[in-house]
Amino acid sequence: MAQTSSELYEALAEAGPAAQRLTEEALTRHGLSPEGLSYVIETGISPPARKVGRKQRRNLIFDVPLKSIPGVVLQAESMTGEFNFLVELDRRSDLLAVFDQPITIKVGITDNIGRRTRTTYTADYLAIDRQRFCVYEIKADSELERLIRERPEDWILDKDGYHYLPVSKHFNSMGIEHVIVPISSLTSLRADNLRLLTSAREAPDTKKYRKARRGIRDLLKHESTMRVSDLLERIGEFDETPILQLLDSGEVFADLDRVTLSDPSSVWISTRPEFAKIAQEASSNLANLLRSTAIDTNDVIDPRYELEVATRLAIIQGTKRTNSNGEEVSERTIRRYRKAFREADGDPRGLVPLWGNCGNKDPLIGTVHLSFLEVFIRARKGDKNDPSTSSCFIAYEKAFPQAKVDLGFFDDRPVCRSTFYTYWDRISLKNEDSFNKGGRRLENQQADSFDPEKKTIIATRPFAVAHIDHWKTDLHLVVGYINGAKITKRAWLTAMVDAFNGEVLAIWLSFADPSKKSCTMVIRDCARRHGRLPEMIIVDGSSDFRSSHFFVMLATLKVVRCERPPEDPRFGQQVERLFKDFKDRFARGLPGFGISIERSRAVSAAFKAAESSSLTLLEAFEAIEAFAFHGYNNSPKPGETSSRYAIRQKAERSYPHGGRKVSWDIKFLIATSIESPDDHYKLWTGRGIHVYDKWYSSPRLLVYRGYKKDISVRLEPYADSVIYVCIEGKWLECRNSEAPLQLAMSETSLLFRSAERHDLSALRAELTNDMNRCVAEIVNEKLREIAGRKESGSSQPTGPDVNSDDSPELSTFVPFNFDDIEPYENETP
Repeated sequence: MAQTSSELYEALAEAGPAAQRLTEEALTRHGLSPEGLSYVIETGISPPARKVGRKQRRNLIFDVPLKSIPGVVLQAESMTGEFNFLVELDRRSDLLAVFDQPITIKVGITDNIGRRTRTTYTADYLAIDRQRFCVYEIKADSELERLIRERPEDWILDKDGYHYLPVSKHFNSMGIEHVIVPISSLTSLRADNLRLLTSAREAPDTKKYRKARRGIRDLLKHESTMRVSDLLERIGEFDETPILQLLDSGEVFADLDRVTLSDPSSVWISTRPEFAKIAQEASSNLANLLRSTAIDTNDVIDPRYELEVATRLAIIQGTKRTNSNGEEVSERTIRRYRKAFREADGDPRGLVPLWGNCGNKDPLIGTVHLSFLEVFIRARKGDKNDPSTSSCFIAYEKAFPQAKVDLGFFDDRPVCRSTFYTYWDRISLKNEDSFNKGGRRLENQQADSFDPEKKTIIATRPFAVAHIDHWKTDLHLVVGYINGAKITKRAWLTAMVDAFNGEVLAIWLSFADPSKKSCTMVIRDCARRHGRLPEMIIVDGSSDFRSSHFFVMLATLKVVRCERPPEDPRFGQQVERLFKDFKDRFARGLPGFGISIERSRAVSAAFKAAESSSLTLLEAFEAIEAFAFHGYNNSPKPGETSSRYAIRQKAERSYPHGGRKVSWDIKFLIATSIESPDDHYKLWTGRGIHVYDKWYSSPRLLVYRGYKKDISVRLEPYADSVIYVCIEGKWLECRNSEAPLQLAMSETSLLFRSAERHDLSALRAELTNDMNRCVAEIVNEKLREIAGRKESGSSQPTGPDVNSDDSPELSTFVPFNFDDIEPYENETP
């Protein structure tokens, strides 16, 4: 290698939190080869070999902060694979370090046609514990089966699992174990249960919980297996946190692969894992039947034939002589029914009519002709110009004669229009055709639905998962008045919605386009209202959610960041439902509602919705706040009889410690403040810091004599009179002269005053330029008037503007003349 071992160890000591845990003793404990040692150390000091999600299709992308190794955040590019694996990995107590996307290696393989070649390989994770060094690769079962089938020289399956022989041989020579993890071994239900147990581990260990755990241990001594709901009733509690803590410590066991711990009435626990599994299986008869082949569709009468079967059974018993159509049946028909009933040994299924076998099932169109028609329709459906069905039918009729000659099918004439339309509706677009026609959004919209068994279960309790998104409201708000003209602007609404019950957790309203400040403010609003944050936040792939600020902020708060697939309308339904209800049930009818936005083609161009606006940003926020937290959250959730708020209250009776608890203190404020770019502030020694045309200082900052590159500045979004400055690893609160006045204001007033000053800076500059041009025109007009008077020899102002009725100051003006002054009554002329 280019670097010596001592140089590598020095670089390792200066790397991230995970690399710093790798001491020389830990690395040399298990006899790594020199090549393996270099591989581990270079992985520790290098960034990930690749950024996941560059070819994202319909999978979720995660940034997962580990609880077992503080300060470490790992990438994951699927919910069912990498994320569930990291949840399992994070539970291990012997874990020393984990690295995602370790450095790439070169191996020799055999390709699909049997040629020997060399390729590169990058594992998903490198994990180091007290026992071994191990690299992991997580793959889908279908992909593993394909590789074993197409490349049997390199990929095999034995009793120990899947093996990628060239890679395994290479890592074994280094002293590193290579493990392939099939996705089928990782269940989302188990991962959700493990996340709940990890959350219970962080719950406060109160005297009440210790007493409850003692009572549970005493009960399980006499009854080794009990249901959680019965256990809670015996100890007189609703909170299942003590039981979860016992499960987390391994004192009791539950079948985490089959049941969700958030439902106490369906969970069985025991002092022995096999007893818990048996009890769970015995209480899950319906689920076991659905997983098995015990139910066959041939054993069930088709609902379409139930009336006919009942009628035939009544005819056999002699209680009826007419069929289901009211017509009298013959004796021969009765004898036929009775014979079928006897041959079926009295089973009513023997009376099911065989009407489906009647008629000619062969299509009237030839096989080759049908193939041509399907290809033709699919090609026209995938046309970027989106032709109409009628024009495609005409094109098909014109193409039929030549296709008959070229393909040699025997049909004499094309199908009729109605038959063509039937096949048009029946034939769906392929994914690649949808992509070519309308891009990724149309492809995702027309893609097949997911298999219900493969859908991930991630929101089983409040504050487990939340969605954040932005929407530009259809509401014009008043910004100010200039020259009697009303200045309006549409605001952006940022909302956080709980995926468990659809409850609105936080909102933010701003005139500025979505940015890292919008993300910060909605995070702060959630912490201010609830004292906690969701465990996972799902966002789209916009630049504000991909910013380093948002990534670092969530990692600092130990919140998992999840990026949903781009341009996929099937994701983010919870927050989109809020925006739709906001527009349909709230914004419609308010002053300034932009009907011309929603129905632009149905509204006259002369109509301006902004002219009727009267609400300011603060007033609109207060109205939206009332709608969201007092109206929307207290309305029934779709498909439920309880409100969103009531559903959360009920769930929190069983487990009140969901989410990430946060303290509203100076540490949280600094963590959620916004970093200032270096070119936006200047450091003046002995005077302070100049940021956005304002001076900030503090006693500690005034005595600082260092350089600008040695400090970092963060802006407080709640009040623009406060900034935070980090000097020599310590944070200082610096203020300007407006701080006493601003901090005496109410929180909401201060918040939106600061927001308007920041969000409308560009608008203020534009209005200032317009007013400068207007003033220049006024001055130029006056100068031209003065020049005209000089040329005419008159010193008196002339022109229509002087005595205009539109200017009250000029219309009431009286010219001054000393001759018009009356003498004072005590004076003599």
